[in-house]
Amino acid sequence: MKKLYSTCHLVILFFYVHAQDISTKLDRYLSRPGTFNGSALVVYKGNVLLYKGYGYKNKTINTFNDTATIFRIGSLSKPFTATTIMRLEQDGRLSLHDPVSKYLPAYPEGDSISIEQLLTHHSGIKEYLAVKAIRELPDAAPPISMEQLISYFKDEPRFIKPGEEFPYSNSNYILLACIIEKITGEKFEHVVRKMIFDPLQMHHSGFDFMNLKSTDKSTGHVRNKKKIVTVTDFDSTYAPGCGSMFTTVMDLYKWYKGLYSGMVISDSTRERAFIPRQWKYGYGWFRYPLYGKKCISHSGGVPGFIADMKFFPDDDLCIILLSNNRVGKADADKIAAIVFQKRYQRSGL
Repeated sequence: MKKLYSTCHLVILFFYVHAQDISTKLDRYLSRPGTFNGSALVVYKGNVLLYKGYGYKNKTINTFNDTATIFRIGSLSKPFTATTIMRLEQDGRLSLHDPVSKYLPAYPEGDSISIEQLLTHHSGIKEYLAVKAIRELPDAAPPISMEQLISYFKDEPRFIKPGEEFPYSNSNYILLACIIEKITGEKFEHVVRKMIFDPLQMHHSGFDFMNLKSTDKSTGHVRNKKKIVTVTDFDSTYAPGCGSMFTTVMDLYKWYKGLYSGMVISDSTRERAFIPRQWKYGYGWFRYPLYGKKCISHSGGVPGFIADMKFFPDDDLCIILLSNNRVGKADADKIAAIVFQKRYQRSGL
């Protein structure tokens, strides 16, 4: 019995020392000058390998990022929109084969575009950020209604027929947010909070970042010539469903765990969302092999902020990097290589 106890103790000690070694390597990598400015969380098989803030939360007043810092996450908002749509389908309130016209009757040629094509970026609808009228709006433009925002791009010509190709377009997810409002009779943000944030206790997540009153709120930074400067914030109503969320690294980890808890959607619904279609994109998620393992991910970016969430469900590795400085070189693929002790590969996404 003593020999068995001694052997078990040595095994536990080995894994502890090994985990500490990986944690040190991760911290050393992100601490390199010019690599990362933000908050990072890396959890492997339930063990927290890294949970730390780096660099400035607001360089102007010299406050520093920590694990509670709140960031904009740009297009990492899309999986939340997609999951809300999938939940409505699971509840029998819509079909992914429904045409857009069923919920937005005035949308041009809406009878030829399905909800599924919006989810997978196969609608052919023009990217709204490429529309001249949108590009010419001032950085600090006042709040806008969903209908007014859609009016900027709904009559733009389509370059492909629905279903033919994969032109990634934020416009698709704006329409999905609008459809969610039409079906539920509630504001998109309220539906996401009720279906996802509240059940998963994501208490530090939301949408109206500009008006957020919290000492944990970060400021976005960019490089202007040789100086790092703060960005002018924009109102969240200009990116509903596609890029308006804010959150923390721990709230995103709760999201990862919640996807596998059955509290938001069923296991079968989740796995359908992960099935890769064209360009490795499913319903709001990218899926592809990396280091010989199944990887699910999405990234995001808005002025001054970059977000990346990557997880390997079969290995229970979750990597979350939230940054408020768009000049860093931190790479979640590199972090995965360190954890798996593999030669570094880029996923190409």
